[in-house]
Amino acid sequence: MYVCGVTPYDSGHMGHAFTFAIFDVLVRFLEANGTRVKYVQNITDVDDPLFERARRDDIDWRELADRETKVHVRDMTVLGWRPPDVMPRVSEEIPRIVTAAAKLKASRHAYQADALYFDTHSYRGFGRLSHRSRRSMIRKLREEELLGTVGPDAKRDPLDFALWRTSRPNEPAWPSKFGDGKPGWHIECSVMAMRYLGPQIDIHGGGRDLIFSHHESERAQSESLTGKAPFARAWVHTGMVRFNGRKMSKSLGNLVKVSQALQRAPAAAVRLYLVSHRYQRDWDFEWTGLARAARLVERMRKFLADDARLKTPKRAPRRALMSEFNAALADDLDTPRAVRALRAALRQKDAAAVRAMNEVLLGSASLT
Repeated sequence: MYVCGVTPYDSGHMGHAFTFAIFDVLVRFLEANGTRVKYVQNITDVDDPLFERARRDDIDWRELADRETKVHVRDMTVLGWRPPDVMPRVSEEIPRIVTAAAKLKASRHAYQADALYFDTHSYRGFGRLSHRSRRSMIRKLREEELLGTVGPDAKRDPLDFALWRTSRPNEPAWPSKFGDGKPGWHIECSVMAMRYLGPQIDIHGGGRDLIFSHHESERAQSESLTGKAPFARAWVHTGMVRFNGRKMSKSLGNLVKVSQALQRAPAAAVRLYLVSHRYQRDWDFEWTGLARAARLVERMRKFLADDARLKTPKRAPRRALMSEFNAALADDLDTPRAVRALRAALRQKDAAAVRAMNEVLLGSASLT
């Protein structure tokens, strides 16, 4: 499983935490049922927003990336994740990215203009992942300000995307046969995913906002590189977390950071609140919702503490409870239904079932 990770230029917010908590539940559920998962989650430490933030704050981009990556790992560790097996950084993969870009050019999937562009006309099916029309894709690129220049000495088609481009002043640049510069956004993930997981992977995940243009482009260039399809057998995308009626994002400045939530509730409550929502749906973060999750966690904490103090004889979890729990997660990772099964186990005072369910839903997040 490959999951697109953070661009480390600001500490993690609840939108990030939702995505990574959901994929942690998926990994834990698969592994609890006997499937070993190799989990790769990247760090995008070569990206325009990171460089812009570093310039604004007058800090070296590498120092900023290191600092914020540590914040991300710290937050998710507190929230009980099972750490990814590999967390590659783009800055450490540049030679492989250059090699992949050169291979695409040699096979006529890419051409040189003011940058090295992927030729979307060379790949049949561009747009099928996102189910967008050509007009819709162009409009989305314009919204993302990724449309770029079309015309003489520039890209041939509005949908073509950069594999390698010139760095701006005061940005890092790496040598390549296409000129000194930096990689395009999409090629980074293709190279990292295929290095650690091979030419075809089982699950590719990320936020829904990445379906187009990032994952659409990643799919096209990956299958063009290898000649194998599908690049990913399953694409899993999480919904957006809103706050005050708008998508939670750095650019809008309406973030609720993980550290802020942890000041109001135990880590287990924060995680339980996150996984109480369907992964593919947008939802609104509310402090009252976090408070409800905290009350449930406190009930579980007291119940499990009493059970341990009374030294209740150990029993296997009730089969009916665990069957409902597992059926919920097997049904397109229906975590709200799984949380209802957890509540039922608590009502029926089945400590073994509560513990087993917590290991998947809450991971190693502390109840206190």
